[in-house]
Amino acid sequence: MKKVDKILEILESGQEEERLGILNEICNAPEEEVRPCLYRAMGDSSWRVRKEATEIFLSRPAPERFAGEVARLLYEHDNAGQRNAAVEILVRLGQPVLPLLFKEVLSDEQDVRKFVLDILGEIGDGSCLQTMIDALADADQNVRQAAAENLGKLGLPEAVPHLVDVMDTADLWFRYTILDALGRIGAPVDVKKLLPLQEEPLLRKALFECLGRVGGADAVASLAGGLGDEMRTVREAAAVALESLSQRISHDAFSSLRPEGGAAAALDPGELLGSGDPRVRLAAVRLMGLLGDERHSRRLLELADDEELREEAARALVALGPHAARTLLPAWDGLESFARVMTAYTVGETGCREGTAVLLKGLSDDDQDVRAISARALGKLDDPASFAGLLTALEDPSDEVRESALQSLSLLGASFPAQTVTALKDLLEHDDPSLRTLAVRVLGRLEGEEIDGFLALAIKDHSQTVRRAAICALEGKPIAGHLPVLMLALTDEDKEVRRLAAEVLGSAGDIQASRPLELALQDEDPWVRTAAVRSLGLLGAQAPVPVIEKALHDPVGLVVIAALETLAVLDFEKYSLHFVHALGHEDVEVVNAALKMLGERGFRDWISASLDGLLNHRHREVRSTFIRILGFLEGPASRPHLERRLRVEDDDLVQAEIRDFLAQWPISQG
Repeated sequence: MKKVDKILEILESGQEEERLGILNEICNAPEEEVRPCLYRAMGDSSWRVRKEATEIFLSRPAPERFAGEVARLLYEHDNAGQRNAAVEILVRLGQPVLPLLFKEVLSDEQDVRKFVLDILGEIGDGSCLQTMIDALADADQNVRQAAAENLGKLGLPEAVPHLVDVMDTADLWFRYTILDALGRIGAPVDVKKLLPLQEEPLLRKALFECLGRVGGADAVASLAGGLGDEMRTVREAAAVALESLSQRISHDAFSSLRPEGGAAAALDPGELLGSGDPRVRLAAVRLMGLLGDERHSRRLLELADDEELREEAARALVALGPHAARTLLPAWDGLESFARVMTAYTVGETGCREGTAVLLKGLSDDDQDVRAISARALGKLDDPASFAGLLTALEDPSDEVRESALQSLSLLGASFPAQTVTALKDLLEHDDPSLRTLAVRVLGRLEGEEIDGFLALAIKDHSQTVRRAAICALEGKPIAGHLPVLMLALTDEDKEVRRLAAEVLGSAGDIQASRPLELALQDEDPWVRTAAVRSLGLLGAQAPVPVIEKALHDPVGLVVIAALETLAVLDFEKYSLHFVHALGHEDVEVVNAALKMLGERGFRDWISASLDGLLNHRHREVRSTFIRILGFLEGPASRPHLERRLRVEDDDLVQAEIRDFLAQWPISQG
């Protein structure tokens, strides 16, 4: 018995494992004997056997040579397994089998034509477009539907007019498939040609889903009408489609649906909040805000404890505007915490000044979040009646509430500066330094001689926290009037106050800061000296370069690096020798910083003189940095130097870096 006959006999075994086992041996049979066995196995009753046969076929050399044989399996009417295996193989073979498929799609058998269209759709090549368009006119209904469905998979806009053209003559299910295909393609469609389909109840859901993807402003009215459809699935499709449209078109297109447009009374997307589909619930929430009907405000507020929809519900409430916020106020006392937070947020974001009293009540709420949101919202109402409440909130035990009150007082200060100063100046003398600090932070955002006087006093406060806040409040302001107090701050016992003073002196870019900053370079704290040298650089063309250059000799590397960075900003090329000299600095951090600045700017003149010293530097970090710069700037010309270093390098990481560079230059330059 020939081997192939033996295999075929075993493939007839009733034992699945035996049939699978023989497939593992089949590859050893002659090529011409393997395929008949595999084709037989592809029609096996076991999914595992069919799958194994398919994988073996595809794993053999150049399987596309036998695509014609595989295509013949599509004609096996009595064996669905073989047909399915043939479909999978032809799909996975892809583009090389397209010429064959273009012939087979002309088959006399409608089932084969449908299979081929499905295969072409899965391959997804644009060259299949005309074949599928032609198939829209096929005599067989299933073939036509397959053509429409697979045109949708191709996603080519060129197919849209052809799909729309056959819509008039299509039967119900063909039209359903066409709508789905148009939605998949997503290209604009003349909506007027689709709207007549809404008269057919069985097509409305598909029509609305399609309009949500391809429609424009001219689809809004029909979709809004769908919200009142008697079938829930249709109402849900309309809601999702409307929400999808709202992401693409101007919201002006929805104006006719709002209360003033007269159509809102019939629209209630809120009834879809009970849907099991999260997309529908989300669409319902967004539509309630989009339709602008304040009657939805209470229902949106009820979503405050819904973690999934809370954020969107808050946005929708804000979109409804101050009228909707006003309707929420009477219920404040009976609301849960989440709902009070959302109400306070809505009042603030919509600027509903009628909510001031409720927000002031919220400042004493048991819930910290309610107090914080209320404090923040009060600042957005721009109502001076809030001063007293916000001042009290500055004493709240919660940092978040205090910060919110501070932000709101700052906002009020922009509109009511005199009242803000009156409200806060007593706080500057409060026993609690944290309250004095908050008062300074608010006043620091205001302008005026009176404010300058308060800040000058605060810089002398016995609390270092207050003094720091007062210094920060002067940042960016002209220093002419503050120079004496800033100079005083440079002698403060607190080094952080001194450092902040040095930073603020530079922030104004005023040459008057030069002398105080020069004195600050004598400070005992290196961070103060660092801030001073950086601030000197902020003076730009007026910067006293000799003073900055003197900082290059500072005993602390941190200050030296700051001086190098400052000189680099002022004029790197002009002061480039300082960076070269820094390569011999004792502090490895200084050397590394200078190296990086030289490398980043592409300077190369220094390399030859420093080559041996840096390549053999005692610290691996310097060697590593230099090797990267050398390789980057010199390219293959650095090969001999890197090879020389590699012979003695004992650090694994540095070795790896050298090898990475050498691998890029296969031809030795040395």
